[in-house]
Amino acid sequence: MPSDRSRPQMRIAKISAHVAPTSGYKYDVFLSFRGPDTRRTVADVLYESLVDAGISVYRDTEELTVGESIGPELVHAINDSRIHMPIFSEGYASSSWCLQELAHMVKCRSESAGHEIVPLFYGVSPSDVRLRTGSYSEALLKHERRYGEETVREWKEALREVADLSGWDARDAGLGKLIKDLVRELSIKLKKRQKVLPDHLVGIYDRVRDVMQMLDFGSLDIRFVVVHGMGGIGKTTLAKAVFNEIFPLFDCCSFLSDIQDNDIVTLQKRLLSDILKRYPDFHDADGGVNILRERLRNKNVLIVLDNVDKIEQLRELTGNGDWLGPGSRIIVTTRNLGLLAREVMGQQDDVPFLPKNYYAYEMTGMNPWHALQLFSKHAFGETLPPDDLETISSEIVATTRGNPLALEGLGSFLRGESLKIWAETLERATKVPDRRVQENLRISYEALSFEEKQIFLDIACFFNGIESTAAAYVWKDWGLFPESGLAALMNRSLLKIDHHGRLQMHDQIRDLGREIVREENYLNAGSRSRLWDSNECLRVLREPIDYQRKSTVESLRLQFPEVQTLSSQEFAALPKLRSLHVERVKFTGDYKNVFRELRWLSWDHCPADFDATNFFPSDLVVLKISCSELRDDWPGWHQITKSSKLKVLELEECSRLTRLPFLSALSSLERLIVRNCQSLVELDESIGKLVQLNYLEIDGCKSLRELPEEVACLKALKELIIRGTVLGPVGSYLPPRSVICSL
Repeated sequence: MPSDRSRPQMRIAKISAHVAPTSGYKYDVFLSFRGPDTRRTVADVLYESLVDAGISVYRDTEELTVGESIGPELVHAINDSRIHMPIFSEGYASSSWCLQELAHMVKCRSESAGHEIVPLFYGVSPSDVRLRTGSYSEALLKHERRYGEETVREWKEALREVADLSGWDARDAGLGKLIKDLVRELSIKLKKRQKVLPDHLVGIYDRVRDVMQMLDFGSLDIRFVVVHGMGGIGKTTLAKAVFNEIFPLFDCCSFLSDIQDNDIVTLQKRLLSDILKRYPDFHDADGGVNILRERLRNKNVLIVLDNVDKIEQLRELTGNGDWLGPGSRIIVTTRNLGLLAREVMGQQDDVPFLPKNYYAYEMTGMNPWHALQLFSKHAFGETLPPDDLETISSEIVATTRGNPLALEGLGSFLRGESLKIWAETLERATKVPDRRVQENLRISYEALSFEEKQIFLDIACFFNGIESTAAAYVWKDWGLFPESGLAALMNRSLLKIDHHGRLQMHDQIRDLGREIVREENYLNAGSRSRLWDSNECLRVLREPIDYQRKSTVESLRLQFPEVQTLSSQEFAALPKLRSLHVERVKFTGDYKNVFRELRWLSWDHCPADFDATNFFPSDLVVLKISCSELRDDWPGWHQITKSSKLKVLELEECSRLTRLPFLSALSSLERLIVRNCQSLVELDESIGKLVQLNYLEIDGCKSLRELPEEVACLKALKELIIRGTVLGPVGSYLPPRSVICSL
């Protein structure tokens, strides 16, 4: 291994991590092994399998280290790991380095109940490790002459203690099956596959039991369970709870959230990524169908399809079960069982029924007792209300019809409020019996400040599922105070942010936000602040007599199945346009002074031919380009350099892009994200001039072999994330495949 002294001094950790480790620890597993014995066999296979399962692994290789004692970095890594896994091989005891690690593992286990040691015996038996037989005793005798009796006695005690623990013996099964079973057990132990459930769960486990009875795991048929009910009633929560209980029973599993908000190709890729543990390469639904049919046929799989609203989604993701192996189970959540039932059966009447391998579970409202408990947990932090508020609490709960989302929202809103506010809330909720859930949620919305309402409406119309960091840049530019605004929405249970930092708004809450925007002007879409329906957007752009005289549109989304051409003249009458989200749109004309207020541009399936001029405004803050075949000589790259205030640049699935030569002009850039650009072979050395860059992510760019040395000059860089590539020169000492490095 080359010395670090010959390289630019970058603080890069020797860690592999797909996702966040188990809560409370920096790493999930500390892997200790002697390289010459296991590096090309069990250690590498186990390491890759753990990484593929989403487990954060610290992999130490003792023969690459210099010195008599393990350094502070290794001590900290052992302390910060949830599970310690020594691989006992023939030569393990001959390494003083391995024995020091083992002794420290035992010390951690004795001092903290959170640490666990899971030994793997490879080529040796537990008796060998207990020093009763074999080479371990001989190795310890040699160490005694060098390190002294006291040190070696500690190592002997550590070996005996770990050998007596429940572990895995490679002699009991083939290596492939052994590692598969081991990784499955660790995933369960670390809860890596589990979905995050709300903190205040009430009355869910009876429902979980009912659904599991329908799934009938003793049967080898392929079975669908359709959980149906109104929005906000808890369908997704139930599906997550069931998933957490049963996923260890299957060869592989996938939970696809918010089906209706994603195109089918994206969903197919997510499903195949979960199943195959790699990002598949195809460009249309037919390509996805062919790969799914081929790769799922013999697998026993668990798939959850959350929020299905079209039968095509079911057909193009599961083939109605025809592609799946025996014993597979599919859980579907939907608001409309009738739509699904009629389309599955080709039925035309109004009486829904399902085919033989489909089972329906209706998600009804919570019973009054459970509803009161859930409301009380959010309103008071207790299971039941105080005596003086019990009556009014029960009356408010009754207006929700047992809808968990409404109960959570109302409880969060009323927490700490005066009795007068409670009485007004009850009166208002009682007066609108036909729209109780929406009105209950609206109460929480109307308690927000102006700035918080704008953030809420932006998420409801455009930013649901988007990383909060990128959205925060434009909100800050618009003077909306994103940190306090997002906190207010979460405090009122109107929003969640997942562990990836993505904004997550329940579809019932999203629908409320969109209805509020429609209410700005039901008749004239051009007088609303936000438009997300492509047909409405086109009418506003192309019918100026009816719409554009008083256009107040600030945000626009245009999505088309085929490329549509739009001119600068059509956008000229939208002077307040601040964010633009387009898919398969070709822009023509001169945009000078057209996009003066534009701060956010998302451009999916960007056409390779580009003849617009002055397109990218100087004040643009966030630019996202994805799913395109843009080449290095695309004229738009030069125009992007005019966006001198650009803070965030994301390039995803730009399949023909080989280099990024235009970076040096983006002097204000703070976040650069390049994902799944398969042809990218280099980052231009001009990246070193991005003096404000604090976040750099390179993910899935398989052709990239090195980072320029100028990366070491990025003084503001706080986080470097590299996944799905193998780096040379500067990054040659980084662990391959999936590396998260905090600088």
